[in-house]
Amino acid sequence: MLSSLRGKLIFIFVALTVSVVIISSGYARYKQRQFALDRAKERALVDLELMESDIQSVLQWVMRDLLVLRDMPNLQNFLNATSMQQRHMALRELGEEFLALARNHTIFQQIRFLDNRGFEVIRVNVKGRKTWLTPPDQLQDKSGRYYFREAIHLPPGKVYISPMDLNVEKGQIERPIVPVIRYATPVVDRHGQKRGVLVLNVFGSVFLDLLTEQQNTAPRGEQYFLLNKDGYFLFHPDRSKIFGFMLGTNETLFRYEPELEQWIAGNISGLTIRKSRETYKQTLYAFKRINLATSINSVAHASHDSLGVTYPGRNERYWVLLTTVDDANLLMGFNEYVQSFMPFTILLIVICVAMAVLVAWNCSRPIESLARAAGRIQRGDLSARAQVYTSDDMGRFGKLFNEMAAKLEQTIRKLRLSETKYRQIFENSRDCIFVTDTMCNIVDINEAGRCLLGIDRQGSTGQLTLGCCQSHPDKGDRQPAILDAIRDKGYVRNYETWLVRADGTTRLCLMTATARYDDSGSLIGYEGILRDVTEEKKRQEEKLHFHKKLQEEIVLAEERERRYIGQILHEEMAQNLALVNLKLQETEKQIRHRPGDAGDSGISELLGEIREVINLMIRQIRTMIFDLYPTVLDTQGLVPAMLWYTDNFTRRTGINVSVYGPPGELGLSESQKIYLFRSFKELLHNAWKHAETKEIVATLQKKDNHVRLTVDDEGRGFDPSSLKSAEPELQGIGLISIREWITAMGGTFSVESEPGKGTRIVIDIPLSTDNHLT
Repeated sequence: MLSSLRGKLIFIFVALTVSVVIISSGYARYKQRQFALDRAKERALVDLELMESDIQSVLQWVMRDLLVLRDMPNLQNFLNATSMQQRHMALRELGEEFLALARNHTIFQQIRFLDNRGFEVIRVNVKGRKTWLTPPDQLQDKSGRYYFREAIHLPPGKVYISPMDLNVEKGQIERPIVPVIRYATPVVDRHGQKRGVLVLNVFGSVFLDLLTEQQNTAPRGEQYFLLNKDGYFLFHPDRSKIFGFMLGTNETLFRYEPELEQWIAGNISGLTIRKSRETYKQTLYAFKRINLATSINSVAHASHDSLGVTYPGRNERYWVLLTTVDDANLLMGFNEYVQSFMPFTILLIVICVAMAVLVAWNCSRPIESLARAAGRIQRGDLSARAQVYTSDDMGRFGKLFNEMAAKLEQTIRKLRLSETKYRQIFENSRDCIFVTDTMCNIVDINEAGRCLLGIDRQGSTGQLTLGCCQSHPDKGDRQPAILDAIRDKGYVRNYETWLVRADGTTRLCLMTATARYDDSGSLIGYEGILRDVTEEKKRQEEKLHFHKKLQEEIVLAEERERRYIGQILHEEMAQNLALVNLKLQETEKQIRHRPGDAGDSGISELLGEIREVINLMIRQIRTMIFDLYPTVLDTQGLVPAMLWYTDNFTRRTGINVSVYGPPGELGLSESQKIYLFRSFKELLHNAWKHAETKEIVATLQKKDNHVRLTVDDEGRGFDPSSLKSAEPELQGIGLISIREWITAMGGTFSVESEPGKGTRIVIDIPLSTDNHLT
């Protein structure tokens, strides 16, 4: 039915009718729901107000009893007694009064008086209908309980109210569980001295029974809860979920409804309707905070217990009375209301179906003509045109369709001409142009690409993939990283790759490729260009090799000149100064052995000073000779030369330098040894000048096919990024010059430093710097 235009029109009218009915019934449902919700909200708020009033009444009642007990004459007689006989008599009378109060007020679980140390002086217990006075040998030490610690520090006249928890006897939770609330106040004697604490243990069932009675009379789907500040259940229709903070179940309201936590904590009362995470139903939530401090002028609250039990609600000053109503009780009578609309709905559907058949006949004829013409064009007959029946909007639409078909015919002819031109460019390009499928199998390639791959014109490309493009000519990886890059990013640009030709030879190429997508956005393959840069790369590397060799020759020429100057200084100036020193020494001896003249001693001293100056000059010349070219570098190796230099450096600067490394040859060329030694000297000089360090450690070691020099200092450090912005006009070799030479020789130069944390410089030199194109 939906395959024809008439069927679709019928469907549209029926859908409109159903939509009207749905909207009407939906509006009625909305109004009925709002009415039911308003009634449920009003009932929930009234119930919460009445229950809060009942609980506050009980709280006031217990408060009055506590204050009456505090002011009892027998308690004061006991506190102010001056003899043991008076104390025993007052204690006996006090116990009788406590027993009488416990029998007449069944809400008390215990009535106790604790001395200043926390020991029970008197305790009345109530269990069921049995009331008794605890024997003295069974009285307990309660100094570790939180309610005593809190109450004993209160000023006289103040009252402490504990959170509702479970009764604990001898360190264990009483079974069956007994919920209690403890009221405590300090008691003073006639001198105003604090003598102990009066404690009333009130059965929590006094409050919980109010909720139990309310829950038993509530309709199905309506529940009541009493929570502490942290959401733990003090009352729940399911008793297995109460007092989770003491019984270890950790059952809280917020465990099931975490979104309510912030709402309840931030408001005194509230009402909301939301979907329950526990029942997955729309539920009304209404709560009211029962503030314990509103009926008590001074309240203290504990936070932990000596039993090691954690009380999450110990800092609470209120309870939360909560009621919930699910959606089953919110909506009533809605189904009857909807059923009244059914006859009217059926009548509308029948009328609309009849109208749809009539309208479809008039509208379908020109549209079917357009469909037939479009089908012929789709099959390739671009000369097909639609027949125009009327001059209305459908007739104008038919004319526009015919004009569009004519323009489409012209466009396709131009497109075919453009495709012919593109194919000529594709075939005549000097670079390899390829097209692949989604698996990177080559489906089309131009003539230049066939030549690059080594395939003749008649050869098939069916077995060729981009797997012939490898990351290294010797690895032979058939699934190189370039394929992953194309698949992940959708493109690569100027990616350097080795192309394995059909005859097994390799060519270095630059690849630029991108992904191809169809009209729906689905990946259908890749297309790109491969450019052969083998010869260009070879010329670049030969030029780089030439520059490396030229730089080495310059270094060697400079060192030969340094060696020549050092040789002149050693063989001429140093020898001549040594000869002068010997002559002066002989003259000094002759003057000393010549008798008589008193002026000879002055001449002898002057000659001695001249000899010291000459010795200093000789040492300076020797140091200059070593700085120009250390002969120990040729005779003994790099590590002994570094040790010799560090001795002189330590004497001059006071900085302790440690050198670690093998004493023999490391396989370095002459120019590499010279530059490593010069770099080592420059790094020591930089550390002395800038780092303000007291110790430097240098390590030289051979690893595989390279030699590593590491220099560490504990100085003030610096920001390594400052090297990038350094001016090129630097004195001496400098870090910039060292880095440039190391890089030119195929090595690496790295700096690790932070301000205040010292510096580490690592130089790696390959044993062979010749890199030729394979």
